[in-house]
Amino acid sequence: MAGRRQARAAGSAHDDSVDPAFRRAILKIALELRKPDARSYDSVVEETIRVMRIDPKAFRRYLGENGARNMSLLLATARAAGL
Repeated sequence: MAGRRQARAAGSAHDDSVDPAFRRAILKIALELRKPDARSYDSVVEETIRVMRIDPKAFRRYLGENGARNMSLLLATARAAGL
């Protein structure tokens, strides 16, 4: 129980206080990046923030804290699938 509280306090990927749109944005970014004619990571992130109308500062903080781990897993899966 105490371990679960510590994980949430640290802002884990399973933290209920994280905006669900952030997780959807990471998936959207990963899907865009695996396209053969994909633009740069930064431009895809910028467009995703704009299109989804999410808080850019909070989302970038999330990417820095948790999203990088999620993004790398999604990209690794996409590459393993030969996409």
